[in-house]
Amino acid sequence: MMNPIPVTLIFGLLSGLSIFPLVHFATTLVGWAVALKFFVLINLTLYGFLLCLWSRKPIVSIAFPLLLVTGMALWPDSSSAFVPVVLGVFGWIRSAICFKELSIRIVLAEMVTIIGGAGFLLFWAPTAASGFVLAIWFFFLVQTLYFYVVPDTIVDKPAAGISDPFEHASLETERILKSGRNEQA
Repeated sequence: MMNPIPVTLIFGLLSGLSIFPLVHFATTLVGWAVALKFFVLINLTLYGFLLCLWSRKPIVSIAFPLLLVTGMALWPDSSSAFVPVVLGVFGWIRSAICFKELSIRIVLAEMVTIIGGAGFLLFWAPTAASGFVLAIWFFFLVQTLYFYVVPDTIVDKPAAGISDPFEHASLETERILKSGRNEQA
């Protein structure tokens, strides 16, 4: 099982760095505003898949919220409402579908991360190329706070033992090879 904190940081960095090639290519086909909406939709979908993986929920469970965002992306005059809807759907997927435990701690974590992430998006006011990269990366940097605030029982972290079968097999192979060398010596 992957630890959500470093994966979220890496996802945010890759997302920020990939905005230019993806949006630039799509701009020639559908225009800048629609290309940016679809970039956000793709990132929300990929991160939603990661959230489902971490919470062990079926991927189908996030289909309706993603369809709602897809409808907003296709709607011609939805640019001003798109970001608040995406942020709301992001919180919906994370706290109401994937990590279902209604407590004040979860609600506060969701509010801090969504409002803080949106604040960084507004603060950087992405008009320059570097502004987009920094805004997206800082948004996901703030999202990692969610996994610090939520209880360990909700986010399934790796146990003290080895939960990955490949890692277990690798360590077992090393143990066998070391014991073989000790017998020969």
